[in-house]
Amino acid sequence: MDKHEKVTWRIWESEGFGRSLLIGGLLFYIPIINLLLLGYYGLWVRRLILKEGMDLPEWSEGRALLQELGRVILPALLWILVPVLLAGLLGWAFSGLFAFLYLGLLAATLAWIPLAIVALFSPVAMVIALFRLYKNGMLHDALDVPGIVHQVLRNIRRCLFPLFQYYGIIAVGWPLLGFASFLATLPLTAQLILVLRNADGGLKSEAI
Repeated sequence: MDKHEKVTWRIWESEGFGRSLLIGGLLFYIPIINLLLLGYYGLWVRRLILKEGMDLPEWSEGRALLQELGRVILPALLWILVPVLLAGLLGWAFSGLFAFLYLGLLAATLAWIPLAIVALFSPVAMVIALFRLYKNGMLHDALDVPGIVHQVLRNIRRCLFPLFQYYGIIAVGWPLLGFASFLATLPLTAQLILVLRNADGGLKSEAI
C-alpha cells in the first residue's frame, strides 16, 4: 500500500502535472475531441510498460496522441465500452424483472451489481490488454478475450486497492468529473502496471 501511495504522489508532484490536468480536465467535456484522452493515456501506459520512465506525455505531441489513439481504440471499445453496455442492459433487465415481481428494493439494488462488477473488471482488463499490445506489438493479443479474462480473474484481488482509490477520487471529485477522472486515471494505470508486473523494483527503480 505504501508503494502505491508513493506512485500516486510521484505522479501528482511531477513537473507539468498541473498543466496536463487543466488541459485533460477541460478536454473531457468536449465531445469527439475528448477521444484524445485515450491517446494521452495510451502514451502514458506505453512509457510505463516499456520502462521508459514516468515523465508525463505533452499535450503538444499531437501526432503521437493520434497514433496512440489509433492503437488503443479497439481495446478500449472491447474492454470498456462493450462491458459497460452489456452490464447496463443486464441491469435494466434485472430492474424490470424485479419491478414486475413487485420487489422494488431488489430492483433498486441488484440492478447495479452488473455495473459494479464491470467497474472492477474493465480497468484491469484494459491494462492487461495494453500490456500485451505494447510488449508483443500484436493487436490480436490485446483482443484475446479468454486469455485476458483469465488473467483478470487471477489478479483482481491484488488490484482492489488501486481500484478503490480510483473510485474514491472520482466520488469526491464528482462535481468536476473531468478533472477528477484525469487526476485518478494516471495513478490507477501506474499502480495496476506495478501490481501486474509483480516486480519489487516497481515501474522503474529510480522513479519510485
